Amino acid sequence: MAVVLILALIPLAANGPAAQDLPGAPGSSIDGPRVALVIGNGNYQAVAKLNNPTNDATDIGQALDTLGFDTEVLTDADLQTMEDAILRFRDKLADSHESVGFFYYAGHGVQSGGENYLIPVDARLSAESLVRTRAIPLQFVLDSLGEAGNALNIVVLDACRDNPFSWARSSNRGLAVVGQQPPASIVVYSTSAGKVAQDGSGRNGAFTEELLKHLATPGLDITEVLRRTGQAVQTKTNGAQIPAIYSQFFGFMQLAGGVTSGETGGTSSGGSGTPSGTDQGGADSVLDYLPAFYDDAPMGAKLAIAGAEELVWAEQWLSAWKILDERDPDNLDPYILAEKISIVLNGNSSDNLYKGFTLYDAPPDGDTEAARQAGTLAEEYVAFDADEAVRGMEARGVAVPPVLASALGDFYYSAWYWCGDSYALTEDDAKAEALRWYDAANEACIIVDPKNITQYAELLLDARRADEAIAILKDETEWEPDNAYVRLQLIDAYLQVGNAPNAFAELDTLIAGAADDADARDYYGRALSLAFDQRDDSALTKYLAGSEARLPSDWLADSVRHRIAVRDGDEASAQRLADNLMTRFPLNTNLLESLLTNWLEFGAESPAATEAGLSFLRRGIESSTGDELALSIYYLYRSLYRYFAVEAQPPSDSKTATIQSALLDLDSAENYLDQSPDADQRMRDGIPFVREELRAALQ
Repeated sequence: MAVVLILALIPLAANGPAAQDLPGAPGSSIDGPRVALVIGNGNYQAVAKLNNPTNDATDIGQALDTLGFDTEVLTDADLQTMEDAILRFRDKLADSHESVGFFYYAGHGVQSGGENYLIPVDARLSAESLVRTRAIPLQFVLDSLGEAGNALNIVVLDACRDNPFSWARSSNRGLAVVGQQPPASIVVYSTSAGKVAQDGSGRNGAFTEELLKHLATPGLDITEVLRRTGQAVQTKTNGAQIPAIYSQFFGFMQLAGGVTSGETGGTSSGGSGTPSGTDQGGADSVLDYLPAFYDDAPMGAKLAIAGAEELVWAEQWLSAWKILDERDPDNLDPYILAEKISIVLNGNSSDNLYKGFTLYDAPPDGDTEAARQAGTLAEEYVAFDADEAVRGMEARGVAVPPVLASALGDFYYSAWYWCGDSYALTEDDAKAEALRWYDAANEACIIVDPKNITQYAELLLDARRADEAIAILKDETEWEPDNAYVRLQLIDAYLQVGNAPNAFAELDTLIAGAADDADARDYYGRALSLAFDQRDDSALTKYLAGSEARLPSDWLADSVRHRIAVRDGDEASAQRLADNLMTRFPLNTNLLESLLTNWLEFGAESPAATEAGLSFLRRGIESSTGDELALSIYYLYRSLYRYFAVEAQPPSDSKTATIQSALLDLDSAENYLDQSPDADQRMRDGIPFVREELRAALQ
């Protein structure tokens, strides 16, 4: 009741005799002069700073230097510097018809009106209309490359972070689909259009870290470099970040010379349901898509799974399913069943209580929602019951391979998490099945994905097997020391076994490695809450001092001091702290909720604590005369406070009188909201719901 309520888009190749004469046409190989412009913007003056872009630009620049590019690297560039560099870049490329250009940008990027913009560090964009003159249009970059008329241009944008400006709306997330793209060009987004990329917790962003691993691989065509990068990013982020490639290039170009073992060509998916390779090995090339967990599968199953994996990489979930279902329609093969489970869990747009799933093939531009609204999305419902299939296998005595055990753990966990008791099994039975299969997969040492590990650990904790959860989570922190979610889960495991010192140690690690103030505040909040619950005065002193040093303008530390004062019955200190905080942070509803929650927490034990909260609210009302917005907030929160103070009490005349007073406060809040030109519409919208709840309580 609180008020603070793809991948590849590959166009058809040009037809006609002139196409084969163009640089980069099919069959030709590009080997001209190489020119690169690399820009990394992180130290923004007016919006959130980014940790990785300058490192990303430096490292990409060094990699391109090694690959023979004449490379200009700019970090923290302003508007004029970026414009001048792009024009120099164009002019260098125009010197040779056979030249290859590589443009790389890391930093803030936004979309506005369907156009994409790269944000200089000096940009001050208080209104959306200013972006057109104070940022670099991506189309300016693309048009400049088109003017150069060179053989090939590669444009890489690790810039799909959330729009940092106050005028942004949810529709402005990430970058829009590429507009007018020049011939013989490849444009790469670090994540799909309209999605948000991860800034990264190490030296580099998630995308750039993987790109650096593949740029210098000998013998790889540029398209294979990008394919491998995209696949690695998708795997690394558990599908949360899937790079997008927009290609108008149909030739062949090796960034690093030489031939790697087994690398002689690309792959495609054959029409018979068995993919066909284009190199001399055929099946060997196709099986490059096959995860190692399928090594023991029969060759026929391997080929079908590899073909499906190739399509999965392009988010062609429905087509991937059809390859597998053609091979094994009755779900008799355990390896194909494992891949089917992966597809329905990751590629469904809806489900029928996990007895069937609607699968889709993403459109070429990756904008699934737009295609769905236009009625052009390829979607189809498939009946699929993994529970029934595996029980049939067990009844026939079919051995369940580890890869299927892991997939079944995922399936039952998801069925429990999303369906609850609506699934065919009860919640307890679904959790038991998930844990059974995760145990089997863990015995084979194949639970290595962080998502699987955290789900498995959650089930172990639920089953009161905290020691086992601690073991696997500690192992994971060694492999991924920067994975904060794993450490937070490890903290929960330590607390379950009563090991507060180790929980504090993990919190210290998180605090020391906090990349920004928001993370630091979260970790300090957890540490202070734990120290409070443990009544550990030395830890409280330590974390209070640390939070104030890291967050000198925040109210966290004093709100904890307020909580301590309320717990200890020191009402004079509690009132003084509350008044001072609301003076320093006027009308901060998050703070107001925190203070009132402190009094409510101890109100059941001490009615005086409840009355103290009312006294504080009364002073807030009295001091806000003439300020309609402040009065509306204080009256609204007093209404909520009165209700929560008696909500759990049995019916009585006193409870009824309190709720009636809460309704009167709500009427006052609504009246002042109507008078305030600055009132938040969400507050107005919330009033009817609060009133309905209060009236229901009276009955």
